[in-house]
Amino acid sequence: MGILRTILALAVVVYHSYKLFGLRMCGGQVAVESFYMISGFYMALILNEKYTGAGSYKKFILSRFYRIFPVYWIVLCIALLLCLVGYFGFNQPYYLARYIHNYNCLAGTTICYFIFENLVIIGQDILYFLRLDELCQPLLTNQVLSYKHTGYQYLLVPQAWSINIEFMFYLIAPFLVTKHLKWQIILVVLGLTIKYYFARFNYLCYDPWTYRFFPFELAFFMAGSVAYMIYKKLQNKNIPAVIGYVLLIIAVSGIFLFDELFVQEHVKNTLFYIYIFISIPFIFISFKNNKTDRYIGEYSFSLYICHHIVVSILRAWFFAHPQYLWFYGYAVVFCSLILAFLLQISIIKSVENYRLKRFS
Repeated sequence: MGILRTILALAVVVYHSYKLFGLRMCGGQVAVESFYMISGFYMALILNEKYTGAGSYKKFILSRFYRIFPVYWIVLCIALLLCLVGYFGFNQPYYLARYIHNYNCLAGTTICYFIFENLVIIGQDILYFLRLDELCQPLLTNQVLSYKHTGYQYLLVPQAWSINIEFMFYLIAPFLVTKHLKWQIILVVLGLTIKYYFARFNYLCYDPWTYRFFPFELAFFMAGSVAYMIYKKLQNKNIPAVIGYVLLIIAVSGIFLFDELFVQEHVKNTLFYIYIFISIPFIFISFKNNKTDRYIGEYSFSLYICHHIVVSILRAWFFAHPQYLWFYGYAVVFCSLILAFLLQISIIKSVENYRLKRFS
């Protein structure tokens, strides 16, 4: 499922920049929640087939730690370097703008809290529920996007909030994805029911509640785990590979053409999630031994984690020259792919080799 993962990462890049081939693709929420399902599938796979027995929990968590944090810290350093060069060289502080403009207003403890969140990732989703009042005091709110001064504006790698949610799932996944299928289904149904209830009757149907609130998103992870259980029942059957190929082509086409489908958004989202859920076992069966698919999939994380730097560098110029705005998405995608490739061959490959060697 490497191709699918990287296409979903590409959808986030387009969501943060501009159209590609005149298409907005599926948007951030659909891409992220679909990725949650794929992540749930893979975590169920390795926790049921690889990390078993005494000491497996520690090995699993350390393996996930090495998968995420070293690369994140490197990208964080790159983002900080960009801010310093931009500030001292071009009077453009990028991600440090809020720190600089509100330095005299912010309390020392508040600045330390923001720095801490940038360093540890865990808890970054809370910043999307945090606003700062006229005295720069942080306050939790359920309508953060109604305010101009918010907590997430102090993140140097803004998209890393979803990695925080992923890691939170990793911490509890060993206790969930190894349970009986019926309990996993109950968790999926319960999670989706609670999310629907709060969206329908408490009007929590807007960002950040749509896909940044961990308790609501746990259902998508568990749906991926249920998809793994389905795969286990199918793996010894003679499933033609062409089924997975066709399902992947339809999924990728759906990601690109998603915004062109004139269906109510919540209906469209629901149908797409159901399709991804059904497709995951078949796509995995068809591509699990495909080296090309695996190679392409390796770029999903590097593309996702580094693209916002490119977005920040190019945004000001393209919006200052609206006649070239149609080229903005292409420029961001191209430069993000180049940066992801460089990050992959210079850093991620070495980290991955060490991780696999230590935890295989």
